[in-house]
Amino acid sequence: MKHNDWAGGFWAKAAAFFLAVALVPVLLSYGAALAFNYSGDLRGDFYESSICSSAVYREMSHVYDSYHYYAENGQAEVLAKVLAKYDRWYPADDRSTNIRFSIEDEAGTILFDNHRTGDIPVTGWWGEMAQDGVVFRSYIAADYPAQDSVYRARDFYGAMTRLAPHAAAVVIACAAAELFLFIFLARAAGRRPGREEAVAGWQEKLPFDLYALLLLGGGGLLVAAAVESVEYRLDRFDPIVLALLIAFAALAYALFLAFWTTLCARVKLGKWWENTVCCWLLRLCRRFLRWCWRGTKTLGGALAGFVRGIPLVWRTAVGCCAVSALLIAFESNHAAGPLLLTLLVLSVAACLFSMQLRRLQRGGEALAAGDLTSQVDTSRMYFDLRRHGENLNAISRGMSIAVEQRLKSERLKTELITNVSHDIKTPLTSIINYVDLLQREHTSEQEREYLAALDRQAHKLKKLTVDLVEMSKASTGNIPCHLARRSVRELIDQTVGEYAERLSAARLEPVVTLPDEELYCLCDGALMWRVLDNLLSNACKYACEGTRLYIGAKREGERVAFSFKNISRDALNIDPDELMERFVRGDSSRTTEGSGLGLNIARSLVELQKGSFSIAIDGDLFKVGFALPRTE
Repeated sequence: MKHNDWAGGFWAKAAAFFLAVALVPVLLSYGAALAFNYSGDLRGDFYESSICSSAVYREMSHVYDSYHYYAENGQAEVLAKVLAKYDRWYPADDRSTNIRFSIEDEAGTILFDNHRTGDIPVTGWWGEMAQDGVVFRSYIAADYPAQDSVYRARDFYGAMTRLAPHAAAVVIACAAAELFLFIFLARAAGRRPGREEAVAGWQEKLPFDLYALLLLGGGGLLVAAAVESVEYRLDRFDPIVLALLIAFAALAYALFLAFWTTLCARVKLGKWWENTVCCWLLRLCRRFLRWCWRGTKTLGGALAGFVRGIPLVWRTAVGCCAVSALLIAFESNHAAGPLLLTLLVLSVAACLFSMQLRRLQRGGEALAAGDLTSQVDTSRMYFDLRRHGENLNAISRGMSIAVEQRLKSERLKTELITNVSHDIKTPLTSIINYVDLLQREHTSEQEREYLAALDRQAHKLKKLTVDLVEMSKASTGNIPCHLARRSVRELIDQTVGEYAERLSAARLEPVVTLPDEELYCLCDGALMWRVLDNLLSNACKYACEGTRLYIGAKREGERVAFSFKNISRDALNIDPDELMERFVRGDSSRTTEGSGLGLNIARSLVELQKGSFSIAIDGDLFKVGFALPRTE
């Protein structure tokens, strides 16, 4: 058994529960003493306290009420007769009450007085009261001949006086103990010795909301009834009444603790709301609503299926007849000619509308079936129906274009896989073959030849890998781009100068055409160099030897347009859009050096610099153009 299993035991929880309830009377008694002491009632004499005043008022209330009844109604003669009988009603040696009193008028004349020498005057709230021209003075018999409210109030005052010195300490200690027991019961709720998880007790098996209603509602009603029954007896300071109040308070707290422990246990168990009458009723209502909804859907589906089985035109005709019959039935004059004529015209118009709508419906059904060549005849349609038919025809054309583009994309994807496989497989095969030759017997001259071939194929494979990485970065925009003001003339002259030797080796003559004015564009210098490098490299590989390479730039509005033109060495039997795809070259045999990524990378880099890129083919003339933002 674990060292803290005792906390989940029944006797530990029962002892904590009853101790918490037993502390309630102590806390209330000492709390009352602390309250009376704080208000100052216990700091002076009993006869000056509110406790004494309350008891005195209880005993004197009938005297006040009877006197003021006759005084307020102006019955002076009756009042005098009543005062004359006070000696008999309230004698000085009365042993049924401890209260003595005197009545004086405004002149100081004593109208009645039954107190004796030695009686103690009351100095509290009700000790001396002036009203309706008279003064009531109250006294308490020194020998306390009766055990009335004043007698019990004196005992209550004495008890409070004895409890007051230690009231603050006891209240704090009891409140701390109550708090500790409150937390202990919360932690121990649902626990059992030797069990880690919470376990449901008999309280948790009852519906939570019903149990809470019985505990809290029943306890509240019980306390309210008890308070109501003792409200008019509380100022008598009857010990039995006070004990009942304390007992009812303890009982109410016990009910609250029972509610608290089951609440904590249910929270630990989880999903406490499921074991409630409200949850059961909601589930029942939900199942009933679902059943009603399923029935409604079934009935509605059957009715809708029946209606859909009727042709649209007939449905419209039947609907028009039904509406016409209703209108005629509500019309007082059944032979009204204009009404019948209007209904006839509306019925014909509705039937025509339904016929055109049926035509649109057949067109939509054809599209849904995959017939992209279907067209809706809109020649005899009107208004919104005509526009809807034209939209259906546009959808058909758009879907046809989308299918063609999808087929083209699938074809290009297949070619991409084939080209990638070919471009990677070729150098790898060469490397494997030359490595195999190096492992066999060979001469020094053959070794140098093999190593040169390996170096060439390795660099080709490296170039392909670098182009792939660069293409990926360019297409996804993961290359940093810092746009700045650049001179167009400097960019072109610098690039042509760098490629002077390669252009000469390819027997290409560069012809640069630039305007007289100085042009500036917004671009990234490093990215712009890579664009021009790819275009000139492409020209050196594929341009016809002994021809010219035309390079130009000009101003077009707010942009600077660049152009590159050359005569292709091989026949350009390929679409310009396909030529910019990845791993696509102008020679279908793929015998030239290169990866086929240059134009695609150039386009991505230009678009990254907020420009536009295009390719045009005119016979064997290959033209590349791109534009960048212009700046002053």
